[in-house]
Amino acid sequence: MDRFHLIDIWREKNVDDIVYTWSNKDGSRRSRIDFWLVSNHFDENNILVNVLPTPLTDHKAILITINISPNTNCNKYNSYWKMNSSLLKLSAVRQELGKLINYYWIKAKKEGLFCHNWELLKFEIGKYLRKFSSTLVKSQRLMEEKVVSEILAISNISVVDLVEGQRLRLTELQNELDNMYKMRAQGAFIRSRQKWLEHGEQMSAYFFNLEKSRAKLNSVSKMNINGSITDNVDTISRFCYDYYSKLYTSKFSEHDMTSFCKQLKNVKTITEEDQKLCDSPITITEIKQAIELLKCNKSPGNDGITTEFYKQFSEILAPFLFEVYSESLQYSQLPTTMTQGIICLIPKPKKDVLLIDNWRPISLLNNDYKIFAQVFAQRFKLVLDSIIDENQSGFMRNRHICNNIRLIFDLIDYSDLIKDDSFILFLDFFKAFDSVEHPFIFYCLEHFGFGAYFCNAMKTLYAGGNSSVKLNNGTTQRFDLERGVRQGCPVSVYLFLIVAQVFCHFIKSSNLKGIQVEERSILISQLADDTALFLKNVDQIQSAVKIIEVFSSASGLCLNLQKCELFALKSCHYRNICNIPVKDSLTYLGMVITKNEQERISQNFDPVIKKVKNRFNIWLQRDLSLKGRVLLAKAEGISRLTYIASSIHSDNKINKIIDQIMLNFLWKNRIHYIRKSVIVNSYKNGGLDYLDFSTLNNTFKINWLKYFLNNTDSMWNMISKSVFDKLGGLSFLLMCDYRIEKLPVKLSAFHRQALLAWKLIYKHNFSPHHYYIWNNCNILYKHKSIFLKTWFDEGILVVGQLLNYQGYLMTYDEFLSYFNLPVSPKEFASVIGAISLSVVSLCRGISYSKRVSLLQLADTICGKVCFSTSKNNKAIRSLFQKELVSKPHVISYWPRFIGTINWNKVWLLPNKYIITNKVKEISFKILHKFYPAKHFLSKFNKDIDVNC
Repeated sequence: MDRFHLIDIWREKNVDDIVYTWSNKDGSRRSRIDFWLVSNHFDENNILVNVLPTPLTDHKAILITINISPNTNCNKYNSYWKMNSSLLKLSAVRQELGKLINYYWIKAKKEGLFCHNWELLKFEIGKYLRKFSSTLVKSQRLMEEKVVSEILAISNISVVDLVEGQRLRLTELQNELDNMYKMRAQGAFIRSRQKWLEHGEQMSAYFFNLEKSRAKLNSVSKMNINGSITDNVDTISRFCYDYYSKLYTSKFSEHDMTSFCKQLKNVKTITEEDQKLCDSPITITEIKQAIELLKCNKSPGNDGITTEFYKQFSEILAPFLFEVYSESLQYSQLPTTMTQGIICLIPKPKKDVLLIDNWRPISLLNNDYKIFAQVFAQRFKLVLDSIIDENQSGFMRNRHICNNIRLIFDLIDYSDLIKDDSFILFLDFFKAFDSVEHPFIFYCLEHFGFGAYFCNAMKTLYAGGNSSVKLNNGTTQRFDLERGVRQGCPVSVYLFLIVAQVFCHFIKSSNLKGIQVEERSILISQLADDTALFLKNVDQIQSAVKIIEVFSSASGLCLNLQKCELFALKSCHYRNICNIPVKDSLTYLGMVITKNEQERISQNFDPVIKKVKNRFNIWLQRDLSLKGRVLLAKAEGISRLTYIASSIHSDNKINKIIDQIMLNFLWKNRIHYIRKSVIVNSYKNGGLDYLDFSTLNNTFKINWLKYFLNNTDSMWNMISKSVFDKLGGLSFLLMCDYRIEKLPVKLSAFHRQALLAWKLIYKHNFSPHHYYIWNNCNILYKHKSIFLKTWFDEGILVVGQLLNYQGYLMTYDEFLSYFNLPVSPKEFASVIGAISLSVVSLCRGISYSKRVSLLQLADTICGKVCFSTSKNNKAIRSLFQKELVSKPHVISYWPRFIGTINWNKVWLLPNKYIITNKVKEISFKILHKFYPAKHFLSKFNKDIDVNC
């Protein structure tokens, strides 16, 4: 201590005091931290030390306060007020708020001024709750101080002098302190934005730290302004104001839009019935439904009133809101606070956070505004299918991002089907959601046939809109929103889809030439603003840029050429074309696009696997049960991998790595006490309902087969259909006894894996009546199975059809005479020569008609499970898990001591009681014989304490 100039500050300031930092429950055993070391250069008079009670543990906290700079003033974080929704649980608060609502509702009806009185009501609600919260916090703080003081007083009494009443009182006080901090932890959990909390979990520090790290992550503390990095609050505030006020300033040109509109022809419109639906006046029922759709525990707008408030008082607020919205629509103007928003900046992943372009602006809007917007968003959703083309996958029902990715990979993997040196142009629009002009949006609505009432509602939503940017020390000045759609508004995405559809129609009706695959052509795919153009050749690129410029001048959506990219489907010697770089590898919709299939696996899976491992390591800091970790393996592991596994194939190596990571997480990176084949069982069979990734990956591939079969003629499946048509179509191929490596067509790795997944569950039983000639692994020509479309179209399907009346294979003349199908002798010989005598003998003696009906997938057991219309992932997984699962070995162990056991009842027994997962886990461990008792631990240490 002398060497490093350290002193024990506790002993220096408390020479004779006897205080302990730990004790057991009855106080019979105590101890203290030996040294509280600080530098002896500090002035002891500026140091305070104390021992304080702590919640949820038998250890006490040690407090060392060093006043390094007594005159330093800390700037308190300045944030806007938010309602504490837990106050709504108090009957006094609910009663007072109910009175306020009723008072202003009556006042509004009497005066006929609903918007004005609604604003007054919100002001009074905020005023009352601020005062109530302040009083409540002060009383809670005093209560905590009182509890801590009393605990300290009792703790300082000698164990010998403690009476039973004092011991009981100490336990009561400790429980009170525990409950106080549990409530704080619950609040920290909500603010940390975590989506999962297990009942009985006690991880207060985890959530407090997560709340702080989240706040730090989403705060702008430094900014690169014109090449100079600054942390000055005022400078950053002015810069953000200038940047966003300029971004949202309109650059609309009436002339450019009029010129553009003249070029639009044959635009689809909504039906008269849909127009009536959208144009009908809003109803109180719609308002109540919109309130129900609001998500809880979300940040409110600048009025601070949360979703929970609207849900609590839905019945009495809905009529008030109905009149407010009706009055707003009448005057085409919302109440003042409903026009206001707060822009919260969220950093884009893997980007330089010092640059303002790399922050995504999300608008925090008041809930009364969101309810109004949600009413029309629900109407929008009902009619969009009739006007939004199939090319658009974003925010539409029954459309999926995987379609966009699969189409691109199909074009790459089957580029030999494309005759031209074609390109894919990936477009990047600069701040697409923030730059689209309002007049252009309203024009699009009218052009698609929306009526006056609906269009007026959209104009009302955006009339007078303004925002400020939330920063570390408050907000910037307010600025008007003259263009853009708010990212955070329920109706914004649908308004943007309308604009994107106009762009799609404009591209399709232009003279651009798309990529031709046999008889079909593809030109554009979209996922909201993420757009890919499929161009026939290099000559189309310049034309595409010029056509987009026409659209940009009218809509405000401008190309960011620096971020646009080209991908050549064939070999290309250009490094850039029209100032757009030509890439061999790029990222689109979160997926790495590359021609090499092995690189495609590693570059897409590896970063996500690394992220999953990191997330699991964070979760392992929390006190979770086995069941909780299984659920998290699905939520944090499987869910992150679903998109990739649904879009590309994964090899066995990747599958094993992922499975190992999840199993290690399940067992906390320690010994795996139960085999995987047991834990994949359902709960009623003694398992944990664990998901095996290999099984899940096969399920994804079956789901792709299902989607293809249900949407064979979809543009997304045009490449796949062209490939499978060479084998009689996918539906026929799946009924064949194929072997993938023997098929006469070269398939992509994704398609091979999909076909293999089906082969794993569909066992092809021999039947002479349906022993197909085509795609049969036992009927080979030059080591490949055969398929001839002309024969197939004529209905020649099974071997038996090629047998004559004597039971032998037909001669060439017999074939021509019977089927009247002109084929060459060589072609006939290739088919007949591929059929072995053993196959002929098996099919002999059975009469066949000239035409044989095809077997239907839906008629097979597997087909009924896999290709039914309902979502049945669990049933599909069970088909793969049949060969994987095994019974727990303890099923044969326990009956030796107890007798006959109803195991289904035993496994499910803990679920019948309201107990935490931790308690249920004890039952599970005992039943599976790995609860840490002497009998079990002796396997690892023979010298285990006999009293264990």
